[in-house]
Amino acid sequence: MEPDPSQIKPDTLGLSSQQLERELARTREELQAMQALLEDLPSIFENKFRQRLQPLLEQQQRLLSENTVLRQHLHQLQPGVGAAPHQPVLLPQQQERPRLRRALRHAFGLADQSSAA
Repeated sequence: MEPDPSQIKPDTLGLSSQQLERELARTREELQAMQALLEDLPSIFENKFRQRLQPLLEQQQRLLSENTVLRQHLHQLQPGVGAAPHQPVLLPQQQERPRLRRALRHAFGLADQSSAA
């Protein structure tokens, strides 16, 4: 049977009390460093998130700016801009595509209104 570790004297382990105290001090320093790192971890992740988010926010701002410029340009191209300032901007209507409409209705399992009537 092995002896109880609490009853073993440090000298029998081959370590002096000074060596054990140095090891204990190193372990405590390591523990303090790990605790400091744990405290810094949220801010580290937050900074990394901001770094990754920044280009996306810049792109979003660029797109919003371009959108505004395009809307203003489209509004200027509308006939009678001065007559009705609150008139909504209208885009040109697309030609209806009956075959595409039927294909989409069929794909989604919707009854075709033109054939039902």
